[in-house]
This record gives sequence, structure tokens and C-alpha cells, in this order.
Amino acid sequence: MKIFKQTLLAFIAIMCFVSCDKDDSESKNELETKASINAKWVVEGTSEFKSFEFNESGNYIIVKEGTVKSSASNSILFGTYEYDADQTITLSEFGTIKISDYGTDHMNFVVELKDGTEEPVSLKATKKEEMGSSERTDLLCRSWKLIRINDVNVEGTEEEITVLFSKAGTYFVEFVNPNPDVLGGLAEWSWSNSSKTAINYSWTQYGEGGTFDIVELTDNSLKILEEFEGEESEMSTLVPLNN
Repeated sequence: MKIFKQTLLAFIAIMCFVSCDKDDSESKNELETKASINAKWVVEGTSEFKSFEFNESGNYIIVKEGTVKSSASNSILFGTYEYDADQTITLSEFGTIKISDYGTDHMNFVVELKDGTEEPVSLKATKKEEMGSSERTDLLCRSWKLIRINDVNVEGTEEEITVLFSKAGTYFVEFVNPNPDVLGGLAEWSWSNSSKTAINYSWTQYGEGGTFDIVELTDNSLKILEEFEGEESEMSTLVPLNN
């Protein structure tokens, strides 16, 4: 009987160890998946959706088919997201994404709208190629909020904006308090020099672009200097959105 009890206890201990090891492995896989979905995913084939993008700040951008690519239109959706343990992404004010297949460069998933107005849609997407990682690129690529222009507080005004940069080259601007005459929207960006102290950007939908200087870039602050021909230059101060 004593030998039987010892054997039983040893068996229980082994099962507990295997169970804990399995749980740790599953948790690790889920954390890896959560981290690696932070990218821009371009939808394949014909769909009302063109792309889905997620970042480490917990924000998403969905681009839908449309002619006007501004944040004031329904063709660009912006919000926050949460990744659940069962490979489900919950997107605020939109719905859910349930991942059915995932790889380093592809993701298959089902989109379900929050309001239930449409049937679930199955989509396949590929990961857009990203620029290389560097200290300054990693610091810049997140969600920011504008708090001052030329040392004047803009929080709560029509000039308050949310800004997002990503390694996929996304430069997104959304006005917190929208004015119909001034639209944000979706642009592209890239470093304009090897020292990564200036940025080129282009608003494809408007056919416009420009360059601005990054005069300060830390984990807690971003300062942008932009020159305007015949006008006063602007120093914009931003802080991480999730502060």
C-alpha cells in the first residue's frame, strides 16, 4: 500500500508538471501571436475591406473601399483593440476578428460586425513589408497625441489630434474634435535621411506631401518642427496616446 501511494503521488506530480508546462507553452504562444499581429495586413481578393492594421499602443486602423480616404469618412475606421486568449480580437465600435489560421506573413480570419447588420465575412490577408527596426524607428512607431503647438496648449480644441506612425509606412492623423473644413486621414511616411532626424510624408488622396524635422524623440515625448513657406514655423509637441 505504501508503494502504491508513493507511485500515485509521483504520477500526480508528473501530471501537474506536464499541465503547467503545457499552460506555459500556450501562454507563450498566445503572447507571441498577440505581439506579431501588430502589423499592417493587406486583404487579398475582392472585399469591402482593403487592410487591417494593429499597433503596440492598442490601436487599430481599418481601411475600407472608398474614394475619399479621410478619417471623417466611413472608409477609415480607428479605435482600440484587445486580444483575447481564444485568438479573438475585439475592436471597439466595430466588432470582432476571429483568427482561423496564422503565420508570419499571412492571416486568415472572420470579421463579425458589432451591430450584426451583415453576415460574418471570411478574409485572407498578407503582411505588408516593414521598414527595418532601429532605436528611433521603434520609438516613433506608436500612437501619439498632440498637446501643444508653439508652446500653446491645444488639448480640448479643434487642433487636438491623434497621430500614428507604423513600420509599414502608415502615417495617420485623426482630429479628436473634428471640424468639417479640416480633415485628417491616411498618409505614408519614410525617413528622409540616414540619421533619421527628418521625415518625408505624402497624402496620396490629396496629391500633397512635405517634410518635417524630428527635433526630439524619446519614450515620452515627440517634438516635430515643420516649416511653411512665407509663414511661421510650427513646433508640435506630442506624448504617447496611452499615457
